[in-house]
Amino acid sequence: MNIRSLLLLCAVVTSLSACGGGGGGGDLIQAPPPTTPTTVVPGTQALAAGTYKLTFSAISSARLLAPISGIDVAVKFPAGLSVSTVTGGGTGQITSTSITPGSAILATSLAFGNYSASTRTAYLSMATSQDTFRSGQFLNLLFTVASGTTITPNDIYALNVTYPTYKVIGLDTVTHSTVTMTGSVLTTLGVER
Repeated sequence: MNIRSLLLLCAVVTSLSACGGGGGGGDLIQAPPPTTPTTVVPGTQALAAGTYKLTFSAISSARLLAPISGIDVAVKFPAGLSVSTVTGGGTGQITSTSITPGSAILATSLAFGNYSASTRTAYLSMATSQDTFRSGQFLNLLFTVASGTTITPNDIYALNVTYPTYKVIGLDTVTHSTVTMTGSVLTTLGVER
């Protein structure tokens, strides 16, 4: 990674850190290529006990002024679902193995977040040095369905019709400044097994 890319990534991360919605640590990681086929779970199918992946995708709804450099979201979970944290599943930083960049992120990136057990809300952030990302899957979050829980993907979607927190930032490489593009980007959720 050259110094310019590193400086641009630092500018994006600094901009996103001022967005609020929790901090948390993250590891600088290279987005892995998809290795295991996954199955998209239909919205009305009950989720059996076990681990699932919540996928986040971005779709531009207007011409973007710059490539997307970072996205912050908050997502709510129904009772009976949990996220792995460094505190053992309670409130705290989400483990680095549970939150990863999405398949559309091809460059060095950061994926990190916090989980509030009392509000059942995960606060997630993604930042990338990729200078071509404008749409696609940007984040994955593993969650667990407890035994005896009756829940469908539609129950998750219904809680998140509008995100409690949502911000999209781009980096203008001409002016070397950030551009807020929240109104020009929509996000979607998916559940995979």
